[in-house]
Amino acid sequence: MKTYRTAAQWLELLQQRNNFKGTNIEFCQHHNVSITTYYKQRALQAENQQKTTLPKSATSSRFIRKRLGKDT
Repeated sequence: MKTYRTAAQWLELLQQRNNFKGTNIEFCQHHNVSITTYYKQRALQAENQQKTTLPKSATSSRFIRKRLGKDT
């Protein structure tokens, strides 16, 4: 049976990993989590943290838009 976790639950689980003595596989087996799901959630959490720490100007486009139409 699948267990569905919220983002907050995943964050807590990933924080627990820091205190766990063992491999990622052992941690996942202990918490009944697929290793693939663990790595995916870890990547998503890292991405979310990176988004919140970047300044707004760093996320905006550096390209200039060219207006389409007649140049007069």
